[in-house]
Amino acid sequence: MNTELNPHPAPRRGPRPFATPGLVRLLAAIALLVALAAPIAGVAYLVNGATQAHADVRVTVAVTNRAALQIPLGPTPDRERPVALQQQERWNAPGTIRLALPDASTDPTSLETSLETPLQTVTLRAWDSTVPEQLLSRADTAVLSLCVGLGAWLLRGLLLSIADANPFQPGNARRIAGIAALVVVAAIASQSFPAMAGAMVLDRIDPGPAEPVAALGAGIGLGPILAALVLLALAEAFRRGSDLARDVEGLV
Repeated sequence: MNTELNPHPAPRRGPRPFATPGLVRLLAAIALLVALAAPIAGVAYLVNGATQAHADVRVTVAVTNRAALQIPLGPTPDRERPVALQQQERWNAPGTIRLALPDASTDPTSLETSLETPLQTVTLRAWDSTVPEQLLSRADTAVLSLCVGLGAWLLRGLLLSIADANPFQPGNARRIAGIAALVVVAAIASQSFPAMAGAMVLDRIDPGPAEPVAALGAGIGLGPILAALVLLALAEAFRRGSDLARDVEGLV
């Protein structure tokens, strides 16, 4: 009976990693591009809005009285009587209805609403805007771009540590917690700035005593809060993993 052992046993094949270091580094490079491009685009969009003063500005407002959607034609005495907004048959973007003032001058104030949703909010288009109105109407997009850029930068550091087979380095818990904070900041900005812009435009154009539209209420949805909580839990898991890794290194 031959009991000779094989001096070169075949290596055991374990499960293949889900992502190779090369793929992770590619994702890190993409995150770097986003981190550089997103803030630049957001700031450029905001600066461009500052140059659009006296042009039209678009803000989202809430409908408070559908039956009283009317705006004074003014400013001459014979046109001060409020008139009901009428649906335009032309110039409608796909999926929207444009409600415009009849017999108004060129570039009139108008409202646009989606066909797919109930008439709860409308897009108010008002001419002769001011610089603060333009900035506030675009501030949510600019802040979102900055948050995306910062989040991509933090994600890049996390991906590089994973590519180096050191996912539990101390800085990763702070990176994930930072992304959670950016999610909350972006959610607040997406609600507060449109509300402030709508309030400023409505205060200038004065919709009339019936007040068919009003500024949006600022708030934050449940989704961003849940996403931030999940990220904070993940950050705590990484922090504990980092502590365990240090303890193991101390025992070796």
